[in-house]
Amino acid sequence: MKHLERHDRLLLAALSCVAASTAAGQDTLIWSEEFDGTGAPDPAIWTHDLGDLGVNNELQIYTDALQNVRVGDGKLAIHARREADGRFTSGRIRSEGKIMFQYGTVEARIRIPDLADGLWPAFWTLGNDIASVGWPACGEIDILEMGGGDALASGEANRRVYSTAHWDFEGGHASYGQQRTTTEDLSEAFHVFRLEWTPNAIRTFVDDRQVWVMDISNRDAMSGHEFHAPHFLIINLAVGGVFPGITDPKGITATLPAAYLVDYVRIYDNGHTILSGSGLEIECPGDITSDGEVDAADLGILLALWNTDGKSRPEADVDGDGIVDASDLGLLLGAWGTCR
Repeated sequence: MKHLERHDRLLLAALSCVAASTAAGQDTLIWSEEFDGTGAPDPAIWTHDLGDLGVNNELQIYTDALQNVRVGDGKLAIHARREADGRFTSGRIRSEGKIMFQYGTVEARIRIPDLADGLWPAFWTLGNDIASVGWPACGEIDILEMGGGDALASGEANRRVYSTAHWDFEGGHASYGQQRTTTEDLSEAFHVFRLEWTPNAIRTFVDDRQVWVMDISNRDAMSGHEFHAPHFLIINLAVGGVFPGITDPKGITATLPAAYLVDYVRIYDNGHTILSGSGLEIECPGDITSDGEVDAADLGILLALWNTDGKSRPEADVDGDGIVDASDLGLLLGAWGTCR
């Protein structure tokens, strides 16, 4: 977990002063991943991160082996393991370019493993433009992190939930986070973790209890344009690292293998949501105007946004790769005419 920097402390009061939450039950379900298959996660939605990513002093190697990442019995299971050669392996999947959303309510029903000592589960987002602008300029929203060093020290690793945002502030790294310690051990059952993201605020919850809130209504003042752009989802289970404060393999005492289980991930339209990506089941790609036809009006919008990121009209980035280009034009022309 990163400590608040000076400018974070100056912004803290403003960031946390927002109005009351809107219940997810009032929103409309527009996308879900129910993990109904068997075997590897759906490649139309998820991409594996592989190897030693060289971040956060983590100790695991990420793989796409079924013993580390598997769908079955209606759930995603990510297993952290200690292999015969002493290495740690685990899994990390992301929806980059395939399922992205700007604003919305996201819920995931999750069961964490016993975390002490050294396991670090996370459910989070990154801006879909990370490949072009890098981190933290892409923005990051940590909906769920657990296993932090302070929670380990107090014996509350399975009860303390952290949520944090990271972004670029005047060319430097800014972060703002909060935490909540529950009365129950979250490894003993499934619990619902929720993100509520509007143009005015970002909030997170565990079982309807608020963990964190941040005001993003004045994007210029906080330099928070990253939180008004499409993000993708990431689910992973790390072993060791700076967050738990364990970088020596001998310090990992958690029972392994350990299973991080996800029952579902769901995105709801909260009245502001823009959903995009190649993983969507779109019957009529290129219908930018949503009038039921792919025609000259749609072509004109796409050409006007040529070689841009298309953020003003995300529907023009038909393949969801972060740039309006020839591949989008090809998809649009291929769907020319009346949608069926």
